[in-house]
Amino acid sequence: MHLIDTTGPGGAETVFIDLLRALEQTELRNVVVLRGEGWVADKVRSIGITPHFIDSKGSFNLGYIRALRHLITSEQIGLIHAHLLGSNVYGAMLALICRKPMIATFHGAVDVADGERFLKAKFFLIGLGASRIVCVSKRLEKELTAKSNLPARKLKLIYNGVDHLPFLGESRVDLRQELGLRPETTLVVSIGNIRPAKGYEYLVNASILMAESDPDIHFVVVGHQRKGLFEELTRQISTAPHEPNIHWLGFREDVADILRQADIFLLPSVSEGFSISTVEAMMAGVPVIATRSGGPEEIIDDGKTGFLIPIRDPAAIVSAIKKLTATEIRKAVVPSARSIAGQKFGLATMLKEYRGLYQQLIG
Repeated sequence: MHLIDTTGPGGAETVFIDLLRALEQTELRNVVVLRGEGWVADKVRSIGITPHFIDSKGSFNLGYIRALRHLITSEQIGLIHAHLLGSNVYGAMLALICRKPMIATFHGAVDVADGERFLKAKFFLIGLGASRIVCVSKRLEKELTAKSNLPARKLKLIYNGVDHLPFLGESRVDLRQELGLRPETTLVVSIGNIRPAKGYEYLVNASILMAESDPDIHFVVVGHQRKGLFEELTRQISTAPHEPNIHWLGFREDVADILRQADIFLLPSVSEGFSISTVEAMMAGVPVIATRSGGPEEIIDDGKTGFLIPIRDPAAIVSAIKKLTATEIRKAVVPSARSIAGQKFGLATMLKEYRGLYQQLIG
């Protein structure tokens, strides 16, 4: 049984869907429980699985626990796999009640807010009920260990995996034409929902600086636009001395097509457990600039497969972009980045790791 407590698109949700798609090709029978309709539900159906909907609002929702317990019995569930804090807590409680093995996967430190209610109790339950606790980066494992009492013997590192196939071949859309730009315009693309951890205010500052020195470089941001934060970014742009060349595309389903047309990929985050979009860019053959925000340091070999820069540093973003406008530098990093992404962060590698865990826990 697979649990996740979010319904919209994002990195953790993409991994959830990709893992399900791969598991459907095995002998395992997958039962999916979601809290409601949305992007995740649509993707689950596209795989051929009909999700169960059970609302999990509130902390320690007893009705939700009862409904899941009934489902575990009726569907003869042998293993529970949960993603993100809320589902990890419920999954661990069910594992204790139903005496089932359970995997809890954490995708980022930002998923565990400092102001989270009953955080110590939630970590205690996860540590008690989970058979294995998966972290998607070494940095995340250290951060969770520092703020919780999770048992070290249960922790396991499994990097998120990306399917390389969508990033092969030619793009089906002309992004420059869509944006009304000249063919020679340099596109710096960022992928990720607009939220505080993504550091988009520093991208905006970098785009303002870049507009002064090289107006032929345009920034493109793809991801859901959280209203309050997006309004702050819009105000930031409106008070700039020079209008930056920045395009907010919102959520798009054609991320692979967009990435294949990028000249440079930029991850401006201030905190990342792991960055799916960074791996996707590497697989698409796009040179990467990423901040030292946690996960990227385990993905990028600085100067060899991409470039790592400090967090909260617009000038460093501008400097790295200028460096990557040199064709010979781009050609030097792309082949090795593609190779490492496929070997270390491919979907097959992640599936092998999780299949190994499943076999350990259910025989």
